[in-house]
Amino acid sequence: MKHVCPHCKAPGIKSLAKRWSGRATPAECSVCGGLSHVLASTNGGIWIAGIVIFMGSLIGALVLHSGLLFASGVVLVAAFNVLAWRRAKLYPISRESAGNAARAGWFVAGACAFIALFR
Repeated sequence: MKHVCPHCKAPGIKSLAKRWSGRATPAECSVCGGLSHVLASTNGGIWIAGIVIFMGSLIGALVLHSGLLFASGVVLVAAFNVLAWRRAKLYPISRESAGNAARAGWFVAGACAFIALFR
């Protein structure tokens, strides 16, 4: 399945590219070559909601000794994940902004590694 590009309005962004997109690693449209990404808050919210649903079903299954509750929770997590990523909105980003975000990410990672050496 391909998603609609916010630049050209044509279906040119693959599902996996959309799922792993961010400011530093945007998804590229196969039609127009434009870059776009899902907001970090949306990305994080989908993952956290999936973890909460999974843990809720696991704890409920352990308390109630019900494998069926756990299995239904796993199915619910999978269905939520698919539907949430399908509804997640892509935002256009320029190549310059994406490059700046990638450099900033590497700078922060390097600074954290440097601080960890002297801790």
